Amino acid sequence: MGRELKRVSLDFDWPIGERWKGYVNPHYEKCPHCERGYTQAREFFECMVRLILLGGENAASGKVHPYLQNIMSYDGRLPSVDMVELTAGLAEREIGLIGYDSGAAWKATKNIIKTAGLDPDRWGICPTCGGDAINPAKREAYEAWKNYDPPKGDGFQLWETTSEGSPVSPVFATLDELCEWAAENATTFARYKATKEEWKKMLDDDFVCHKSGNMVFI
Repeated sequence: MGRELKRVSLDFDWPIGERWKGYVNPHYEKCPHCERGYTQAREFFECMVRLILLGGENAASGKVHPYLQNIMSYDGRLPSVDMVELTAGLAEREIGLIGYDSGAAWKATKNIIKTAGLDPDRWGICPTCGGDAINPAKREAYEAWKNYDPPKGDGFQLWETTSEGSPVSPVFATLDELCEWAAENATTFARYKATKEEWKKMLDDDFVCHKSGNMVFI
């Protein structure tokens, strides 16, 4: 989970863990006819593409995913390694450490739609919202709204950046106080913690992370 230092007013009072209102557009309302800007046909098709990519993951890992076991007559054999070549070509990327991500499924879906002679920027796109999944009746107000930061000041506060942004610590008068609190109460990545001195260096460098050997997690 990403972390960053914010300078806020010393009397800034916003619930810890709650997304700051200035980062959440109050005019957002989802399209009444879709979930992600796609028709039901495209949603269904993307699910099928994800299963194809799972075949590549299975061939690379040597393990069959339960999804595939449950939907087909499975005789215990893994896909041959040429399945990896096929899925990597469709996704235009290699399999990552934890398999293909959502971007790979998106790219593979577009490539297969193109092969069918259709325009992936038009086929399967919700005709109501045009693909942005926003209720057209609210779009003007949604697009006109501007986000804004919390009130600036002399205080020091730790925020998470995985969502739109929310505070994860109280406001402190000094950076040392914040780092002392963070050493006991905050994590840098997953469950990993850091010392007061490590926190101070990371916040000074504006780069909070966890290092394990040559790996850096943010």
